[in-house]
Amino acid sequence: MRTDHPDFLPTSRPRPRSNRNPLWVWIFLWMMTIMAGGGFIFKVIEFTLAWAEGGGAQFAIVPVVSYLAVALGFLCIFIWSFNRGEYKDVERAKYRMLEMQDEIDARGGRA
Repeated sequence: MRTDHPDFLPTSRPRPRSNRNPLWVWIFLWMMTIMAGGGFIFKVIEFTLAWAEGGGAQFAIVPVVSYLAVALGFLCIFIWSFNRGEYKDVERAKYRMLEMQDEIDARGGRA
């Protein structure tokens, strides 16, 4: 068993008080989301206006619809994983991987 697992930390080492992100992380997150969303909305409006004017936007219908379908799919996956609590303990996966490697090594490398 590995001793660098969080359950085996020395008692003299202080544990972090909170898993909350600093304020600047949230500000950066929202700024990037607003800028990306604004750019996307601008492009959709630009596409809609070009299509309404008959300005040769027909070549872009399939890529735009495909993009929207993929984006909607990723949004659904994100909401599903967020509601399942997948982002609450992102550090656990690396420790589980190390534990599994120790188990494989203990069996002599057989999976």
